[in-house]
Amino acid sequence: MADRATLGPPAAAGRLGHFLPYLLGHRLGALFWPADGASRAGILLLLVLTAGYGAGLGYLLGHAHALDAALRIDELLLALNATLLASALLVDFLPGLRRVARVVPEHFPVSARWNVVAAFLLDFITLRRLMLLVLLLAALAVAPRHAGSTGFSLLLVLGATVFSFNLRLLLALGRWRHPLLLAHLASLGLMLWWLAHPGAPYAAALGLGMALLPWALGAAQLAWLGPYFSARFLPAAPAAATAPAGALLRRLPPEHRAYLRRTWAMLALGLALKVLLLGLARWQLANGLGIGKQYTFYLGLAGISGFTYINNNLFGFVQALAANELLRLGLTRRVLGLYLRLVGPVVVLDGLLSVLLVLALFPRAVWPYLGLVPLYGLALSSLGLWGSLYQAKTVSKAINFSNVNKNNSFLMGLATVAVAAALYFLPGWWARVALALALAASAWWPVRAVLRNDGPLRRRLWRGIGA
Repeated sequence: MADRATLGPPAAAGRLGHFLPYLLGHRLGALFWPADGASRAGILLLLVLTAGYGAGLGYLLGHAHALDAALRIDELLLALNATLLASALLVDFLPGLRRVARVVPEHFPVSARWNVVAAFLLDFITLRRLMLLVLLLAALAVAPRHAGSTGFSLLLVLGATVFSFNLRLLLALGRWRHPLLLAHLASLGLMLWWLAHPGAPYAAALGLGMALLPWALGAAQLAWLGPYFSARFLPAAPAAATAPAGALLRRLPPEHRAYLRRTWAMLALGLALKVLLLGLARWQLANGLGIGKQYTFYLGLAGISGFTYINNNLFGFVQALAANELLRLGLTRRVLGLYLRLVGPVVVLDGLLSVLLVLALFPRAVWPYLGLVPLYGLALSSLGLWGSLYQAKTVSKAINFSNVNKNNSFLMGLATVAVAAALYFLPGWWARVALALALAASAWWPVRAVLRNDGPLRRRLWRGIGA
């Protein structure tokens, strides 16, 4: 009975308190107030920026007629809702499935149904979903007269979250052929139908239906399959996905094999995002939105995903290799050579893909922007070296889209996005070149520390990668 006290604080009468407030408080504390001060500052800054974007969206909605942009607002809402739906689903399904697991050990006196409820609530509390909610609530506060538009967007996010959990719970239980699977897919189809027909006379009723149906299906699934959410019925968790050991992979040097086995999925996702963003930028250009006013073009051209996902914490992803070097020789030129051998080919491949896509998709007037490609490579590689040495973190065994923030420094991710935006939006090429050269020159500081085998940096890197 002593173990039961870990489920939550004792109640006022001396009895065991409910475990859910304890677990939820622990998750919210870890999300809003992590132990690392840099992570706390980065999360608060990101939430403030998200609230600012939400306020801007609310202002745009509230002054649509004054801006003579009613048609553009309709298109903006359609694109916003589609993006929100995609964001709510991509977090859980790409590049790997985010599994639903019991949150309370089997030997504790907690029913399987309560485990499902606890798993859903803890699964819901993530930074990305919090950002989506802050964005919509800020827009709702600034433009209360358009509560219908932002309210339905909020319902869409909540419905997509419940749909995602329902579907992943079925997969966790191994019920691929269960009748509820078709019902869940029908609820997703209802969301897509509502997105495709925003001006239909039945849009309001359809919106309520698409928002409530996933919750109703979740309640039915909880009553029907909830008792099976226990170790007796749950299949064994599969091993973490690894890159196929093909002939080409076997011919690579050992460090490249170790790197690709852990990062191939995120690298492939980054290249797919580049193609998607540049394709979207071409479509926006065809619809009259100039390159200088786009955000999608610079995000696709810069290739920041390779750094924000992986290379800002390179030595964490190749922990065994980095720990071996630190243990045998300490910080030497070999550490810098390892960084260049692994990051260099990724930067070159990303840059070549950017050049090919811009030459193939965009008119000649856009081609001068290709001068940004080497500047991006130089500046982001310098930031990646800073992050890999001074902001190293232990990497999770299962690498997927849902734990990107845990596997990389949040502060370095913000710096990467900010530098990419600055290089794109600075008014003159001289300013862009100066910024890239300044960042490249700043890399001499970590390079000098490595070359002299700096003790504090060596110990910091050793602790950071969890060696």
